Amino acid sequence: MSRELKDGEEIRLRGSAGAPFMTTVGHPFSKEAIERRLGTKEWTWPDEDAPEQPEPDGPKPRTESKSKPDPDAESGPQPRTELLSEPDERDEPGPQPRQEIVSSPDSGSGRPPVNAQKSEWIDYVVRQGKASREDAANFTKADLIDMAE
Repeated sequence: MSRELKDGEEIRLRGSAGAPFMTTVGHPFSKEAIERRLGTKEWTWPDEDAPEQPEPDGPKPRTESKSKPDPDAESGPQPRTELLSEPDERDEPGPQPRQEIVSSPDSGSGRPPVNAQKSEWIDYVVRQGKASREDAANFTKADLIDMAE
């Protein structure tokens, strides 16, 4: 289907993947560029049949049917049997999870760990009598930790 294209005309076409789109002749595609793509069938008019898509290069999907194993066949895969390990091998403890200690609290002092919330450090500094609650709230967490040492 051939049609006369005019500059500034909005036309509806179908792209190479078959999706419809609108474009204006002259911007962003010139009349010649649109006609060239229509001539190579890269683009088509919406009322034309969509061109068949060429098969993509690359691996093709598998099309063979899956075979079912014959239960009577002896050459097929056999069930796996496992021997029990010796009792002394089973009782050995495996690898233990790693315990990471950021800081150890002083025993009995109630000192919070370094990674504790600032509010816990404020409480600790106030209990130690090193600052009032209002003053402690104005310090940074690092300052509170230094103050507690």
